Amino acid sequence: MLLVLTTLAACGGAEPADPDWIAGREIFGTCAPCHGKGGEGGIGPAFSTVRETFPDCATQQKWISLGSEGWKKNVGDSYGATDKPIEKVMPSFDKLTDTELAQVAVYERVRFGGGDLETERIACGLG
Repeated sequence: MLLVLTTLAACGGAEPADPDWIAGREIFGTCAPCHGKGGEGGIGPAFSTVRETFPDCATQQKWISLGSEGWKKNVGDSYGATDKPIEKVMPSFDKLTDTELAQVAVYERVRFGGGDLETERIACGLG
């Protein structure tokens, strides 16, 4: 079994050499213009509370896929465990495969939300 560094802190902030992590980082490039290259926020919210907003990774993946308008149509006028009202427009990323949705969610949850890589991979359906 391949040993993967599971937190950025464990490797001094270096990027893990995990293929899903690398793919998630690449996909996140499309999110960065709104959420900031470092996940600090901008037009879109910061990712520091992503695991609080979406304790269930599947719900986060659904949000990414549907975007704000699709979410309103299919789910409701608020999102996440904290029932944040949808006040801005997030585009849908419904062209991403299930694997790609999981990869970008893992990247966001670990890189910006402080999650453990292996735990988040399993929670997001990659483990």
